[in-house]
Order: sequence, then structure tokens, then C-alpha cells
Amino acid sequence: MQHTTKLMLLAAAALALSSGCARRQTDKMNTGESDLYAKYQESSYEKDMVTHETSRDYADQGKGVSPKVLKSIQDTVENVYERDFGRCLQKDMEEYENRWIAGTFSIEFTIDTTGKVIQARITQEDIKERKPPKGKKENQARAAKLFGPCVVDSAGKWEFDPPPEVEYVYTYSGKVGEQF
Repeated sequence: MQHTTKLMLLAAAALALSSGCARRQTDKMNTGESDLYAKYQESSYEKDMVTHETSRDYADQGKGVSPKVLKSIQDTVENVYERDFGRCLQKDMEEYENRWIAGTFSIEFTIDTTGKVIQARITQEDIKERKPPKGKKENQARAAKLFGPCVVDSAGKWEFDPPPEVEYVYTYSGKVGEQF
């Protein structure tokens, strides 16, 4: 019993002391003794800070495409039109009689406000033979020649729903081939 009473007295004393500390700290804050904001205002920090006036004004950046429409375009290319890339690569595989053609590419296409692609072009292409064809010992590393024109032709038939709010140029970068 005595042990329990001592613990209760010890807890009550700790509570009394802690509330006194809190009250003293609050009093200090109210009197401004430890008012850090007041000290900050007295410093020359604001005067010493270097800013550039023109960085605060932004020129009109033009109309943009909403994030929802942008995500829809990306999803449509990756889930619907990506099969066109494989079909176009297949043409080079048949031409070279080699299944080991692979690489990376980028295509840039312009979508009008109705959702139709009105212009397309390959901006980067590194698609070539990665292994020699069957029966050959040396890899000729021939570059794909039918892939680019085929993809550009296919992209000219693409449509996107919802269409962008303004005419929009989108760039897609991808990989094709069994090696990837």
C-alpha cells in the first residue's frame, strides 16, 4: 500500500511541476522575452535578400492541355497504338529474315482539337539487328529501314478521345524488339 501511495504522490508532484513550467514558458512568450519573430523582424535578412524583379511576372505561356487529357493520350498510345510499333518492326524482320532486330525510337506527332493526328515524324531511331541472322556468323547490324516510315504512316490514322483543348504536339519514346 505504501508503495502505491508513494507512486501517486510522486506522479502528483511531477504533474504540478510540469504545469508550472508550462505556465512560466507561456508567460515568457506573452511578455516577448523569447519572441523569435520580433528578433527576425529586427534583422536585416529581408534587406540583404537578392531577388530579381522580372522573375515575379510571367509571360503568357499560351493554352495548354489538361493533365487528364495528357494522361489519356499517353494511355492510348501505350495500350492501343503500341501494337503498330510491333507490326512495323515485323516488316523489317521479314525483310532481313532475322527476328533479332530491336532498339529505341521517338515519334513526335501533332493532335488537332478533333483528336486526329495531323502530322507525325520520327525524331530518334536506333533500331538494328542485334544478332546475326540464321546461318550467318557475323552480325551485320543493319539498321531498320521500314520501321520509321511505317510508324509515321500508322500514326497518321490515330485518333484520341478526349481530344486536346488546343492543337498539341506529343512525343512518345519507346522500345521495340525481343531483346527489350
